[in-house]
Amino acid sequence: MKHLRTFRSSKTFRFLLMLFSSLGALYLLLFTFPGNRLLSPLLETALSSALSTPVTLERFSLTHNRFDLLLRDRSGNVLSSQGGFSLLTLRLYAHYRIAAAAPEGINRLKTPFKTEGSLSGGIASLDIRGNAQLLGGNLLYRVQLHRFALASLYASADRIAYSGMMRLMEYPSDTDTLLSGTVDLKGFDIRFVEGSIRVTTRTSRFEPTKPVPEVGEPFSLRSLLADERGIVRPFDVNVTLEASVQHLGILEQFTPMRLYGPAALVSTLRGDEKQLIFSGRGSVAGGDTTFSAQIDALEPQKVDLQVTHADVAGLFALTGTEAPLAGDADIRGTLAPERGYFDVRLSHASTVPAVLKRDYNLTQPFIRFDASLTAELDGDGARYRGTARSDLVRLEFADSVPQEQMLRELLKTLR
Repeated sequence: MKHLRTFRSSKTFRFLLMLFSSLGALYLLLFTFPGNRLLSPLLETALSSALSTPVTLERFSLTHNRFDLLLRDRSGNVLSSQGGFSLLTLRLYAHYRIAAAAPEGINRLKTPFKTEGSLSGGIASLDIRGNAQLLGGNLLYRVQLHRFALASLYASADRIAYSGMMRLMEYPSDTDTLLSGTVDLKGFDIRFVEGSIRVTTRTSRFEPTKPVPEVGEPFSLRSLLADERGIVRPFDVNVTLEASVQHLGILEQFTPMRLYGPAALVSTLRGDEKQLIFSGRGSVAGGDTTFSAQIDALEPQKVDLQVTHADVAGLFALTGTEAPLAGDADIRGTLAPERGYFDVRLSHASTVPAVLKRDYNLTQPFIRFDASLTAELDGDGARYRGTARSDLVRLEFADSVPQEQMLRELLKTLR
């Protein structure tokens, strides 16, 4: 008894008493119904601050291993979550649901959407899986976080409205195009990104819109990949891109000229921050197309292009114009920031007199011919050399700079 009385009067006893008393009070504060009622206003204020919008905590329950909450913003958008956790292992498992009909409040997408899913894991690895309905389509997704940093991403989209997606990026679009595809990328946390991106589009209606002029600094790879200090950390990438576009016109906000017609592409992006090679193969205007773009230090250096057995009418159709010529075309070229070279060969070609008269004011009979044209581009303009052989005459010309004048001279000589 003497030792017990001595222990009860010791500093160790006082410390243990204070510790267990504090834990008991904390338990009562955090994990009981009266404690939850006291915490609710504080949690509501904290959530309003974190979400940058006023919210009302309509339901809140917390025990030593379970939680349940539901909040609503002033626009009627609702977020709810229920699940469990372990304070010993610091692991969490939960289900969540967001119904955001109003494009404001907690809705950062600024378009109506619904999503629900689950999350599980801990600090080392957190797995988030779910599905969403937005922009008239459906989306399945899985995100993995390592120490709360993105590690991998998988998403499968089905019939997403392209025009709605463009509006989210503040670009105009007038089309009924629907986008489907998958994104499967991993290695973000170790800065070695690999995987694949597959996209298909279906278009029944497309109306051109006015391109939006660039404001501020033009987009560049360096600005995209640099941190807040303008430094690009070392990285590696090996990504496959497959795309099938039914109407190239939907890319009008991202191309220097308006394009039309379908195209298909299979390409890869490989390299690191020192050099990237973007190469691929596709089908354009019925021809086999290969290309390779070299990007050194995140700055474009050159593009090599080769098109074989393309339909001449299909090539003109890409620009939305009717072709004055028919036949097959083979094209080889290299384009760099300050220079370029193109070699074009036409075979089994013929004139289209009606189009020549209507669009070029040229009276020209129907002529069959083969032709070759070489164009050299630099800061001073373009220089042409070429030959043409028709069923009437052979022609050679050089250094004819204006393109329309060159076409007129060629066709007039072939009469």
